[in-house]
Amino acid sequence: MWHEVAKLDDIAPGGMKYVRAEDREICLCEYGGSIFAVSRRCGHQNAPLDQGSLEGWILTCPLHDGQFDIRSGKNLSWPIDHDMGDEAAIPEPVQRYFKLEKRLQWKTRVHDLHTYPVRVTDGAVEVDI
Repeated sequence: MWHEVAKLDDIAPGGMKYVRAEDREICLCEYGGSIFAVSRRCGHQNAPLDQGSLEGWILTCPLHDGQFDIRSGKNLSWPIDHDMGDEAAIPEPVQRYFKLEKRLQWKTRVHDLHTYPVRVTDGAVEVDI
């Protein structure tokens, strides 16, 4: 069933927009004059992808920098470790926590994103749920 979720003018070239259709959270992405719709939540730890970045057709998660192809929803990379700076300046319990978090992140599978068919009718962006 098709749902109108936005107006075409609501999405900047190369931009993203969070929308809802029924009970689905969707991230609309503009690339090359086309609109793509993927699930809003990262396939790693559920971060809101519309808060990340879009470069061409690559959507990068704001939490751990995992990347996805908006055309297919495919996972392109595992999370990227962040440099926390000089470990000597970080208290030992916090260092232990970061090591545990890193180990758990790499054991957490990164799932592909769900994609939705999109059409534009008279300036209205519609998604098929």
